[in-house]
Amino acid sequence: MLSRLYYGYRILATGSSFALFGIGGLIAGLTLFPLLHSLPGDRKNKERRAQRLVHLMFRFFVRFMECLWVTRVEVTHRERMQSANGVVFIANHPSLLDVVVMIAAIPHTNCIVKQSLFRNPFTRWVIRGAGYIANDDPDKVIDACHERLSRGDNLIIFPEGTRTTPGHPLKLQRGAAHIILRNRPTVVPIRIGCHPTTLTKGTPWYRVSPQRFVLSLNVGLPWDYPVDPSLTESRQVRQLTRAMAHKLNLELTSNESIRTRTEAINC
Repeated sequence: MLSRLYYGYRILATGSSFALFGIGGLIAGLTLFPLLHSLPGDRKNKERRAQRLVHLMFRFFVRFMECLWVTRVEVTHRERMQSANGVVFIANHPSLLDVVVMIAAIPHTNCIVKQSLFRNPFTRWVIRGAGYIANDDPDKVIDACHERLSRGDNLIIFPEGTRTTPGHPLKLQRGAAHIILRNRPTVVPIRIGCHPTTLTKGTPWYRVSPQRFVLSLNVGLPWDYPVDPSLTESRQVRQLTRAMAHKLNLELTSNESIRTRTEAINC
């Protein structure tokens, strides 16, 4: 009986969290973001203010979910995110909340979002105000990323292009490699863990985990990614994509081994 009540509470708490996210985004988009946009400053300053507001809103949202016992967020080497400037963060994407947690940890950042979110009434004003990049045209995405990185924005990229399939190795798209090769930025890998697995691709929000899930972000050191100048551009892209897949898969495998040994010791 208690387990059923607790599971019912988790559904209610999760639903309340998503309701807060949607309604809060709508209200802020219609009030706070237009107000920020009306303040003096050029486009960069306006978008930076909006990004800072998104950062604070997401920090509050994450804390709200933690207070409701929906999740717990753990960030290792958080200082590597907070001091970043013009950095590309690459990460695996196990959960729907990954980008929220990352933006909550980075004071100012940009990201690539689905074109449909620019038409969503709950998100459109926030996304436009912060200057986020639509994924509708690959060439425009690369140009927009170059412009944002050159002015010092950080950039979050999930090289898979979609959420990770649990239990399967990462299969990366080549878009991330194109962006990195165009800009040659500092690249920092982030290993995201979600245990127990929840809010994965194709899973409805109300199919919650039986217990509070832990989202962990392990921020790595800047990655000395390989670029062979003797290769053609297309071969450089393939080389870098393979290297990213190897690095992220290797770190995920290492993390899973450590977690398994820790659970065995605790038992």
